[in-house]
Amino acid sequence: MAKIAIIGGGKGGTAILDMLKDDKSVEVVGIVDRKPKPQIAALADKLNIPIFKDYKNILEESEIDLIINVTGSKKVETELQALNLNDAEIIGGLSAKFVWDLVEQKRQLRLATEKRLDEHQALYDLGIQLTQSHKMQDVFKAIVYKALELTKSPAGSLVVYDEASGEMYFGAAKGFSSRFVKDQVWRIRKGGLTSLILNSDEPVVVSDATTNDSLNNPLFVKEKIKSLVAVPLKAEGKIQGILYIDDFKARYFDQGELSILSLLSNMAALAIQRVKLMEVTKQMAITDELTRLYNLRHFLNRLDEEIRRAKRYGRPLSMVMIDIDYFKKYNDTFGHQKGNKLLKKVALIFEKESRLGDIVARYGGEEFCIIMPETASAKAASFAERIRKKVEGTLCKEEFGCVTISAGAASYPHDADNAAALLEKADEALYQAKKDGRNCVRASKRVKQVNLS
Repeated sequence: MAKIAIIGGGKGGTAILDMLKDDKSVEVVGIVDRKPKPQIAALADKLNIPIFKDYKNILEESEIDLIINVTGSKKVETELQALNLNDAEIIGGLSAKFVWDLVEQKRQLRLATEKRLDEHQALYDLGIQLTQSHKMQDVFKAIVYKALELTKSPAGSLVVYDEASGEMYFGAAKGFSSRFVKDQVWRIRKGGLTSLILNSDEPVVVSDATTNDSLNNPLFVKEKIKSLVAVPLKAEGKIQGILYIDDFKARYFDQGELSILSLLSNMAALAIQRVKLMEVTKQMAITDELTRLYNLRHFLNRLDEEIRRAKRYGRPLSMVMIDIDYFKKYNDTFGHQKGNKLLKKVALIFEKESRLGDIVARYGGEEFCIIMPETASAKAASFAERIRKKVEGTLCKEEFGCVTISAGAASYPHDADNAAALLEKADEALYQAKKDGRNCVRASKRVKQVNLS
């Protein structure tokens, strides 16, 4: 095993020691540096390698086969040559610099290899995470956070393309003010930055906002974004969105960063496409194919959930059951196509008139149900009367002829204390409305008639 001494504990000596430390064919027996705490000290201490202030001390401690002088000093080189070194060889001057350069190149190559391995491991971990994610928001956040980690960037976002509306909206963002993503929905402007990115097959880079008009958008200016990389997310030729990596200073993004972002974007686009398909499939399973309202199975499940929630928090809950008057006669007169069109029209009115938290469902045939959380009996009856008037006022003016509805309302805990009983009470109230001549609203038996006109 060759025994080596390093003269000089600065950058050069540190680089050489770092490369030689794992080489089993050599042993670094000591380092010489006159500074009290040279740069090499931390690594030398970790490897239990002594540091000497004088050349003679190291020669006295052990036999040396090779001395590497990386000080670059002519004086040191002369002093070493004057010593009695037996058969030890000295590498100094240009030779030492050549060795240093070789060592540095090898070190940089090793670091680059380690970085690539780390990046691929990070992408592998992201792939596992995306595969296990079933919520769109989790996918968006995972993509943005991993992209920022890989590029060591302070901010970034993912914007999603809605093919149906042709609009872009924020899916996830990190590193920005709260106003940056609040209610941000925009259409693609021809010739704008978004359009440029979506029509590109490679990352779009803006290294310095002061020399590029692309970042003169007021939103970018307010956030003081000075540079960015924008990567289009495409899967099977379809646009899924854009991944933005931003910095608040001018920055050059190297080819390695762009390459890893391109790989990440391919994974991201496929993951977004997969979750979108899952959500569509899930939505199809719980909605009525014709009206796009919730179907009976989902309605019954939600009714049980909402009753349990109402019991837990001691809150009221109401349900309205609705029937289109004389629908069978309408179908027989105008045909099933017109009948289906009528069902869709009525469903749209119910959906528009209902609140955000209400659950609107097609119960079956021409019957509909609406669950109204946090709603007492009187308000439910008032709501039912409002939609009755809306249907009459809207559909009696169109090609459907004069279409009306009957409705029955029941409430928890006023009329029933469980889901099955609530359904029964609402159905009884609806039957009473039909019995009373249709085109009216009836609540539970305690409220004989609702006349709010």
